[in-house]
Amino acid sequence: MKVSMNMLREYVEIPVSPKEYEAKMIMSGTGVEGVEDISGGMEKVVVGRVVTCNPVENSDHLKICTVDVGAEELLQIVCGAPNVAAGQLVPVALDGSILPGGVKIKKGKLRGNMSEGMLCSSTELKVPVELYPSIGDKGLLIFNEEYPVGSDVRPILGIDDYTVDFEILANRPDCLCAIGMARETAAALGTEFHAPELTVKESDGRIEDEVTVRVDDPDLCPRYTARVIKNVRIAPSPMWMRKYLHGAGLRSINNIVDITNYIMLEYGHPMHAFDLGMVRDRQIIVRRAHEGEKITTLDSVDRVLRSDDLAICDAISATGLAGIMGGEESEITDKTTTVMFECASFDRTAIRLTSRALGMRTESSGRFERGVAAKTTMEALDRACMLVNMLDAGDVAQGVIDIYPNPKPAQVITASVKNIQTRAGVQIPAEAMVDVLAKLQFGVQRDGDTLTVTVPDFREDLDGEADICEECLRIYGYDHIGATALRGETTQGAISPMKHLKNTLGGILQGLGYLEIMNYSFTGLKEIAKLGLPEDDLRNQPMPIRNPLGEDTAVMRSTLACDMLKTLAFNMNHSTEEAYLYEIAAVFSHHTPTKEGLPVETQTLCIGAYGGNTDFYSVRATVEALLRSQGISCEVVAGADPYYHPGRCAQLVRGKQVFAQIGEVHPTVRDRFDMPKRAVMAEINVQQLLEYSSPMNAMKPLPRYPAVSRDLALVMNECIAVGPLMADMRKAAGNLLESIAMFDVYRGIQVGANKKSVAFALTFRASDRTLTEPDVQKAMDKVKKVCSEKYEANIRG
Repeated sequence: MKVSMNMLREYVEIPVSPKEYEAKMIMSGTGVEGVEDISGGMEKVVVGRVVTCNPVENSDHLKICTVDVGAEELLQIVCGAPNVAAGQLVPVALDGSILPGGVKIKKGKLRGNMSEGMLCSSTELKVPVELYPSIGDKGLLIFNEEYPVGSDVRPILGIDDYTVDFEILANRPDCLCAIGMARETAAALGTEFHAPELTVKESDGRIEDEVTVRVDDPDLCPRYTARVIKNVRIAPSPMWMRKYLHGAGLRSINNIVDITNYIMLEYGHPMHAFDLGMVRDRQIIVRRAHEGEKITTLDSVDRVLRSDDLAICDAISATGLAGIMGGEESEITDKTTTVMFECASFDRTAIRLTSRALGMRTESSGRFERGVAAKTTMEALDRACMLVNMLDAGDVAQGVIDIYPNPKPAQVITASVKNIQTRAGVQIPAEAMVDVLAKLQFGVQRDGDTLTVTVPDFREDLDGEADICEECLRIYGYDHIGATALRGETTQGAISPMKHLKNTLGGILQGLGYLEIMNYSFTGLKEIAKLGLPEDDLRNQPMPIRNPLGEDTAVMRSTLACDMLKTLAFNMNHSTEEAYLYEIAAVFSHHTPTKEGLPVETQTLCIGAYGGNTDFYSVRATVEALLRSQGISCEVVAGADPYYHPGRCAQLVRGKQVFAQIGEVHPTVRDRFDMPKRAVMAEINVQQLLEYSSPMNAMKPLPRYPAVSRDLALVMNECIAVGPLMADMRKAAGNLLESIAMFDVYRGIQVGANKKSVAFALTFRASDRTLTEPDVQKAMDKVKKVCSEKYEANIRG
């Protein structure tokens, strides 16, 4: 926020240089991005009177002028401006002067004629037309008033000033104005703050006879105040107001509009002026807009409103966007005769949402989004009417409209002197605390160790003792914090068990040729709906985000499957022949929160692959390798979530615990995600994997005795699951069985319809002897028996 230093001096004495002021403000906790000389470093430019003006020989535009600048002798200056004439008062750049931008002026010859300076235009002096009227770069700047020759032009042009660019934090909206910064300045420099003495001279006529106001939505408009100005006299604003507006980067328009902008700059309260002659039935209604209601704003743009937008309306339709921009139909013009000043407090959230939805960012909305104190609106409104009196811009009607149904009581905070000293790490005397708080306009009473602090109306950012401590310390001085040597003990860093497990799993997958992907932790409800989960599945009710970036990022992820499928689809549709991907990340559930009330975060691994030799069995082998790395063995059970193919999916379980699910993506789900190819996906609960993982067992010596191998081919019904069969074979064989593996599955007319032939390789070994044929045959007989009796599986001939 930019503020003129001369404007600040209207309310507080600043007995230091601009650079010293910048340092003082920074040390008091107010950021300053820079201090700028408005004159642009201009030097030795004075008022001069053109005494004579004669054309230069052999030139169609140059003229030789003699100019009085208050020196003993007249200066001779060659000038090419078309509007130069004898008798004019103009700005003169003397020999050795500096113009804005660092341009230096020296005497020299033009067409053989000595020129001892330069007569200047407003463009050369970088003075905008709205600050001082001129014809710009078409000719000289001519002073319209009488000034002593030789006097400095900077105060005349309103550029004898410095602009301070303050960096205002989001929690200090009270500082987004000159008076707010004047209060901070007085506290930082130890000088006195002088607020304007408000007096409003009212004329004939009552406000009730001019306009009626109704607030239908007080939750979005806690306070609405208004005054009426009759017999409006539109005119340019005086120089002092124009230069203060210019210093803040605002353009002067006319006295009425400038008053509203000046109040925003001075008090931080955005105001709006309505041409009451254009307000139908002279009725103002503050209400939520109707869905689809249209308005043309002051920037001549047609806008369509939502039912959540707060509008300022007349008896028929919307005539302004509350807190953002007025409507074109009630704009102040040269024909305006009666004006209503509006000064209100609007809900910051509503203004922000409307501003973002409509793509409108204004000075007004920026202030309302940070918060405008409802208690100080009347003060700002009265100051505006006082300026109307000062500028003779109209007659203030009697009375005021003030709709304030729920006034807030004064905020009182109790603090301990000792606690503040301990928290600050500085022994701030209790008397100094009282003095600092009084300088900041707080009401304060001290009773021993207890401070009873009444927060001023313009401060809405304070909550408790910690805030009072901050206020005391920043004004008392951060330089009172003593230097201390670093202390403490460093601790050796370590990788958490979960991080170690994730690194291990990632290393195995990368060794198998998989690539890691990373997605955002939020997604959209439409993406989750594509999975086709049952209605009562809690994953259909993910944790919502309060302030989402958009519909597709409105909730936290309850599953990694959506993003994996989207990534696979993206690769398929961009001509990637094969892909082997994985993601390890958290999924969120707010249905059973933690003791701290936080959502549960479950670390999950999702694997996705297509192309090449990818099938159900290859991905299952990958998942089993990951489980084995943690010492976990599982059984394979048919079935998985509905977004897997019902006949090509399975779960890996141990007891009642499901560690993983694997399967080919369901064709319907593939279509929803625009996947032209078949793909296989797997999901592993990494949190559960960590809980059940077993440390590496003791190393075993290499076997001393040879192994005996047997192959067994069984013909069985197609519906028989091989996993449970192998578990029973391993149990029947006993301790002599070292390993069992399936190595072939055959289907054909040789084995019959609805039959399959499955071949197994069994390895037997004893740790204390060489096995004999009877030992192995006995174990094989038991295996054949359980296969025959329990599964009706016969040895293939």
